[in-house]
Amino acid sequence: MALFPGCAASVQDADAEHAAERLLEAAGYRVIRLPAFCCGALDLHDGASRDAEAAADHVRRAWADARADYLVTITPGCLSTLRLALPDVRVDDTYGLLAKRIDTLQFRPLPSRVALHVPCTQANVARSDAALMTLLQRIPQLDVKRLPTPPYCCGAAGSHVLQFPERATRLRDDVLSHVNALDVQTLLSSNIGCRLHLAAGLDEQASALPTLHPLTLLAQQWIPS
Repeated sequence: MALFPGCAASVQDADAEHAAERLLEAAGYRVIRLPAFCCGALDLHDGASRDAEAAADHVRRAWADARADYLVTITPGCLSTLRLALPDVRVDDTYGLLAKRIDTLQFRPLPSRVALHVPCTQANVARSDAALMTLLQRIPQLDVKRLPTPPYCCGAAGSHVLQFPERATRLRDDVLSHVNALDVQTLLSSNIGCRLHLAAGLDEQASALPTLHPLTLLAQQWIPS
């Protein structure tokens, strides 16, 4: 597996990327980390076609150098752009691959209740939400409360949060109203843009609720064999 770190995720989600490496290797996969750079998703969303194609070329060169069988990312927002750049390559997030080898992974109990936010790209592009639930349910005593699925967008949506901040805030407040109605100790979300957006909203509400990538939680509870 070649792991694509991305740009913002390579910094803001470094813990989750290391967690992905540990879990994939524990499940029997060999992981190669690609250099960190932008896949071009924001350029593509904003119509900057020349910059988007330059990013796609960068993806293709890095993939060729990796000599891997699959390309994986922990951020579902990158998936569609990576698949456009590499139409003949299997590009996925990690959950389906881990769920296929779930019997190789054991987890410590965690008596806690968490809210699971499923990003639009995870539900509609990666389509890995069921696999993620399967993995989280393997943690004994963990109570997972899934938030309403899309079309309940959190408002981040690539550059939408920058171009339409008022609408992004309204959408985010709707999602957080569901979170606040639950007695949870953590908010989980796989997409870095969504999680930063939601965390900013929680901060504005003076909430101390932590946000976390699901892979980070899974790695924290994983029992090395």
